[in-house]
Amino acid sequence: MDETIIQSLRAQIDRIDKSLVDLLSQRMELAYQIGKEKGKTGQTVTVPVREEEIYHSLEGLNSRFLSTEDLKSLFSQIIALGRKAGEEGARDVKKKIGQTS
Repeated sequence: MDETIIQSLRAQIDRIDKSLVDLLSQRMELAYQIGKEKGKTGQTVTVPVREEEIYHSLEGLNSRFLSTEDLKSLFSQIIALGRKAGEEGARDVKKKIGQTS
């Protein structure tokens, strides 16, 4: 394979990687905001039913290189990071509420 083609393909991968990071950052920000809302009412951040809905939604989304199991494995990490962001949001709102009391 021509080195120019390889470099071009790698540049495309780099752009996709940046897009993935941008999208994941947006997802974490939304999880953080959800955590803040839940923190206001004392709700738990983790909702196993919601997590199962996410896993279920992945069924049938597989592609040539990504099986349903691959996607579930990948999303288990994404969900864990989202949970962490949500917990941070809940903590932040509780700190803020504690400061105004």
